[in-house]
Amino acid sequence: MKLSYRIILGLFLAFIIWIFYWALFSPKENISVHIYKTLKQQEQRADLAFKEVSFEEIDAGIKYWQLFANTAMMNKSNQLATLKESNGTFFSNGQPALLFQSPVALWDMKKKEIYLDQPIGYDVSLKEKITALTKNLKNSQRQSVFNLRDKKNGKALWFVANNLSWKLADKKIVCTGDIVIKKSRVIGYAEKLNGDVSLEEIKVSGNPRVIINPKNNSPITMEANYFEIDSPAETITAKGNSKIFWQEAIITCREVKYFENSNKLDLSGEVKITYQDIRAQGDSAIYNINKDEIVLTGKTRAKQKENRLRGEKIMVSLKENKISVFGQGKFIISEEELK
Repeated sequence: MKLSYRIILGLFLAFIIWIFYWALFSPKENISVHIYKTLKQQEQRADLAFKEVSFEEIDAGIKYWQLFANTAMMNKSNQLATLKESNGTFFSNGQPALLFQSPVALWDMKKKEIYLDQPIGYDVSLKEKITALTKNLKNSQRQSVFNLRDKKNGKALWFVANNLSWKLADKKIVCTGDIVIKKSRVIGYAEKLNGDVSLEEIKVSGNPRVIINPKNNSPITMEANYFEIDSPAETITAKGNSKIFWQEAIITCREVKYFENSNKLDLSGEVKITYQDIRAQGDSAIYNINKDEIVLTGKTRAKQKENRLRGEKIMVSLKENKISVFGQGKFIISEEELK
């Protein structure tokens, strides 16, 4: 009995592991394939067909989106509607937050989800300008490119995406695939984006990286588990296993927050710097991008060649390749340096 029990238990555990593996790594049907597959099915099963029709999602008296389509088909049994040549609006607090156009859209009325294929989205202020902004774009564009709001340079939000989805359950916009994000001197890359319908606060994940291109200086690349971009606050936060690369320098920590206005990085959680012959670390740090200087605080220590120092604050100058101590500290100089 014991042997049989172990065999059954082993088979059960193997089955559970297989289920998790399949859920994580099995090929997923992308949004475009899902839309066109449903569209083909709707052509044979649709109960109703419309021309120049309007749909909207209203829940508890709140309107979330409104969509106009040149043609539409609806299947009452599965509560699916497919729409062609559509344009619409996402609403926030009763006000238009984002306008969009999409050649084909799918509305799942049961799940309260909407899927858009090849959508163009833009701020309300760009309603009369979006045609000029997108006229030179290639039809074969493979990347989803999001131009985020840039208050400093007076630029409004607009994007061209391969896909977009929204569901009432979390009221979030989602885009998947090869994603590029542009904002002032920042460009980012990821495989998934989700955010509010205004796209003012977004999260990017899936091998994400952000590149800062300072004026007259080498670019800074950041990597992390995911990034949070807050356009109104003009901050970008790298969360989890954060890394910063500048020329040969590698800086690791748990979290990094980039402040666009001051052009500084706020690093926290076991900050470690490796640059040429410099090794330094502390609990937190401020990275002044304009000066190429990093000031470490909290349990700081540093080493350059055989020289070691500790102090209340330690500054690492990347440009000059040197370390300095502020406040009370201890500095041990090697015999070689004294000769």
